[in-house]
Amino acid sequence: MNRMLELRARWTLVTGASSGLGQEIARSIAREHGGNVLVVARRRERLETLCEELRSKYGVQAAFITADLSNPDDVERVFTEATRERDIHGVVLNAGVTYWGEALKLDWGEFQAMLDTNVTSMVRLSTLFAKHFIERKTEGGMMFVSSVSAFIPVPYQAAYSGTKAFILSYGQAMGQEVRHHGVSVTVFAPGGITTELLDKAGLSNRFKAGDMGMMSATECATHALRAFVYRKELYVPGLLNQTLALAARLLPRGFLAQRTAVMYRPER
Repeated sequence: MNRMLELRARWTLVTGASSGLGQEIARSIAREHGGNVLVVARRRERLETLCEELRSKYGVQAAFITADLSNPDDVERVFTEATRERDIHGVVLNAGVTYWGEALKLDWGEFQAMLDTNVTSMVRLSTLFAKHFIERKTEGGMMFVSSVSAFIPVPYQAAYSGTKAFILSYGQAMGQEVRHHGVSVTVFAPGGITTELLDKAGLSNRFKAGDMGMMSATECATHALRAFVYRKELYVPGLLNQTLALAARLLPRGFLAQRTAVMYRPER
């Protein structure tokens, strides 16, 4: 599959688009590719503001769907509403939540919400859209946002890194199954990004832009869109992050977990 993914004047759905990486990916699609954007997130006001910005600044079409992707009914509704009146050509599954702290202190409800958001909604939406593309003979593309933590066990982010490891494995495997239909799956695995998600997790005071492969959301979105358009199967942005991913293949996982625990252990 060598032909690039054409986004201009076509619709791309982006989840988790009310802030951070998802918001910047939506902007990049409109700004650099002239693509129409359908954004999905929980915060209606932010989505309305983003859509107005994309229309006025870049002259593209923009629409939104308000949804909580930890809710299975909302997941089904997103697909139904997205495909009812639009010919979706690209899907960026970016929505995710995290938790920083001891695994034993993670509330069960919070874990279930993380699993539903990070994993279950991604599997369900990618399945629905892949079937939709194949039935309509649309040679579209999907991007799953994973993380460098998918390669390395991350103590004190055990559940989060586990969900990202699933996305990495599932995405690469699914990509092989659908590629002969002309549908591409790109797994994008960034390191830390200076976003609201980092602030909410309490990690923004520990990791700053430029540290440990940290990137701004704008810079990261540029890497993500390049990988998406070129239909890369797996892309890790940044030299340091690429080195970490390589080290994960060469070094014992127990050693990596020990070293990561030192960096992530909350102060007592």
